[in-house]
Amino acid sequence: MPPTPLLPMPGRRRFLGLVGASTAVALSAGVLSGCSSGSGGGGGGSAAAATSLDDLIPTYIPFEGVSPDIEGLHGAPSGFTAYPDTFLRAVSEPRGRGGEYTAMTPMWGPIPPGLGNNSFFDHVNGRLGSTVRFNFQDGNTIIDKMNAVIAGRDVADITMFPDWVINLIPQFNRAVGELFEDLTPYLAGDAAAAYPLLANLESDAWRWNVFNGQLQGVPWPSEPFSNWVLYRRDLLEEYGLEPPTSPDDLFAIGEEINDPDGNRWAFGDFNLSIRQVFGAPKQWRYENGELIHMFETDEWRASVEYMRRIFDAGLVHPDVVAQADNSKELLNSGQIVFNQDGIGAWHEAYAAMLGDHPDFRLDLMPVFGDSGRDPVMHTADPSAQSVFVRRGLEPEQIEEVLGILDFCAAPFGTQEYMDYRYGEEGVHHERSDQGAPQLTDLGNGEVNDGYYFLSGRPQAITESQYPDFVEWKTAWYNHAAQFTEEDPFAGIRIQRPERFSGAETPMTDKVEDIIRGREDLGQLDRAVADWRRDGGDEGREFYMGVLQDHGRD
Repeated sequence: MPPTPLLPMPGRRRFLGLVGASTAVALSAGVLSGCSSGSGGGGGGSAAAATSLDDLIPTYIPFEGVSPDIEGLHGAPSGFTAYPDTFLRAVSEPRGRGGEYTAMTPMWGPIPPGLGNNSFFDHVNGRLGSTVRFNFQDGNTIIDKMNAVIAGRDVADITMFPDWVINLIPQFNRAVGELFEDLTPYLAGDAAAAYPLLANLESDAWRWNVFNGQLQGVPWPSEPFSNWVLYRRDLLEEYGLEPPTSPDDLFAIGEEINDPDGNRWAFGDFNLSIRQVFGAPKQWRYENGELIHMFETDEWRASVEYMRRIFDAGLVHPDVVAQADNSKELLNSGQIVFNQDGIGAWHEAYAAMLGDHPDFRLDLMPVFGDSGRDPVMHTADPSAQSVFVRRGLEPEQIEEVLGILDFCAAPFGTQEYMDYRYGEEGVHHERSDQGAPQLTDLGNGEVNDGYYFLSGRPQAITESQYPDFVEWKTAWYNHAAQFTEEDPFAGIRIQRPERFSGAETPMTDKVEDIIRGREDLGQLDRAVADWRRDGGDEGREFYMGVLQDHGRD
């Protein structure tokens, strides 16, 4: 039996593929999902104030479950340092009516045995009272598949789209109304009381799933931040070094630990994080009556120059310089010591490494700014994914599907959570002396994230089976959340103009070439000018209009 459950929660790394290396996504951090009104998916973009969506979303009804051991501050998730001795039954009896439904979700890793050959599916479907038949798609190529699904109008009964995929599918805002059910009659206002675990999801996440004046998606509430720099705390302690507290400190540590002859480099890529260290906005800054884009700020330029300095000094592993897809493995093996990734990569690494290397320790790099200034932390979108119901189902089928999604929204501390995450106790998992689930050999072969992707649940830090994890992560979050960015567009849902979005790809490519030394730093001014010409200024005009329309100019 393995020492830890090999079932990590999906972080931004698994949703975004290669955040920090996938540059098209990296520079699209300010992209928002669909809008509630406006052009209906045309190229001009549109916007709506979140408060105008209140009549379309569920009335929030908190679910009284287990109490956290460490309270989250400033909007950060709370932490649970142990699994409860007994689990609360949130769903007293199966909600299903015996129906069978197809579901399409991403899958990272091997495809598990299918329905009829998988006792985990049998167990959860039995609890549901319905049968879910999964059609898993390779998470690494999910954008290509989902583009084809939208173009071919061939959707499953239940389809999960990561938020970043929605942002990259042309005309998604138009297609969503043609392909998926309007859930407003079933979930808006007090109607959601019929689905109490869905009603327990926060309102901002629900607003993110309103398209063209209809509630169409079920959300996955996000953690406040998508990615940051992870570092090998165990290795830094071996060097006798303290974690960095400034960009200069980070560079000096890198120089000290970098040892190519010993097959160790200081760094992977951390371009997204260093922007926040230097105080660049996520997208726009409103200042003295003007909108200034990230690309036009001194802070962003300073972050690019800093990254170029890092690469020029030979502190970055050559595989990362070449933009290969192995930075996780390099960090886990100790060939690099600092690397940006989705925050969920932390417990993924623990699951993979602690069994053979019990002293292996990761931590999140402390949050700090440049020259004594505060950092500007870029918050994630309120919902990290959306789950849609195929248009054309009968009303009683829609209700049954929503019952399935309600079950899969059960939070930590419930029996339902244990069922869809770890299967049946004594069959798919056992509990350790500390009460944490450990997958059996059968569980390792059959348990998967399919049901986990069918709905969101309130975010919490729960992985108490990993040494130091809950304490370290909650402490980092409670500190970092103090420095969240002041967004001039907070609470406004925006569909960006297509030409503005399209201008980012060549800009991204140019910046990556500059950072890696393939282009001179002097090319940065030309790249920004080209970006303005090819859509940046058009975007500025659009966004200024949004501010004026909402009385924020």
